[in-house]
Amino acid sequence: MTARNSARTIAAIASLKAADAALTLHTTATRLAGVTAETPMYRRLNSAVARADANPHLPDRYRDPRDIADEEAD
Repeated sequence: MTARNSARTIAAIASLKAADAALTLHTTATRLAGVTAETPMYRRLNSAVARADANPHLPDRYRDPRDIADEEAD
């Protein structure tokens, strides 16, 4: 693995972790506030997680296993 690919992999992992943490924090806060409807912020954060998960530099071990199972079924 080259230094450039290594940096891209590290950035992809960091992006996924940050997006997932933001989504988790928002979801927890809205549930504690009694909000059960899907909010625009939730949709934006969920989209950010999906984009981070789709990054080709992200190792498979960080991907959602449900997505991998769906791809193998196709």
